[in-house]
Amino acid sequence: MSAEYRTILLDVRNEILTITLNRPDKRNALNDLMVKELIEVLQKYQAEPEISVLLLKGNGSAFCAGADLLYLKELLGKDLKDHRDDSRQLRNMFYLLYSFPRPTIALVNGPAIGGGCGLVNVCDLAVAAEGAKFGYPEVKIGFVPALVSVFLVASVGARKAKELLLSGRIITAREAAGIGLINDIVKNAKDLDAKAHELAEIFKRNAPSSLIFTKNFCNKITLASIEKILDDGANLNAESRLHENFREGILSFIEKRTPEWIR
Repeated sequence: MSAEYRTILLDVRNEILTITLNRPDKRNALNDLMVKELIEVLQKYQAEPEISVLLLKGNGSAFCAGADLLYLKELLGKDLKDHRDDSRQLRNMFYLLYSFPRPTIALVNGPAIGGGCGLVNVCDLAVAAEGAKFGYPEVKIGFVPALVSVFLVASVGARKAKELLLSGRIITAREAAGIGLINDIVKNAKDLDAKAHELAEIFKRNAPSSLIFTKNFCNKITLASIEKILDDGANLNAESRLHENFREGILSFIEKRTPEWIR
């Protein structure tokens, strides 16, 4: 494992790049540094010919619990430019993972919430342990799940995506598999590696050029104008953070009280 990064671990062997989110004490929550490090790694390896498959996993009991609490609190003091810069960083991270030339597989060992569920959704395939949970609870704390909604609508359809995004409810691995959010379920988290490597070996036997061309074309079919949509999403994400309900949502979440929304 590489010690080059502070929030992620890297392992490269047998043509497989494994990225492990490594903030287990924070349930692998996303902060500014983790987003930047993920961007750096994805850019570094996207043209690496010796990589055939990318695996994304979480260290500890969670896959990724979404945005870090301290990160959320810091957002309250930012202006529109700061929010736009931050949102574009998130946009770039999701897009780089979505458009990574090789097949990508998420190994979901536990909760994948908010942006963490977004990470699962931008991978080509996802395998989850039975006890894993999924959801987009952003609306419950005054967020707008603009970026992640782009990929969710493409994966499960607009009607089911709206139900999940507007309710903010958390679903089980069984329900996630039923709507196409994930591909397969294993009994225990310790079985995830074996299942993911089984899939990786299948991909490795196929023509590398065919995998790249096929994935790229599937992405074009699914989201022909994804870059424009994501730019719009990043702007909406930034602008929505200036609303008073964003401040109220974050503070009520931190203070563990019921929010008092402005209508």
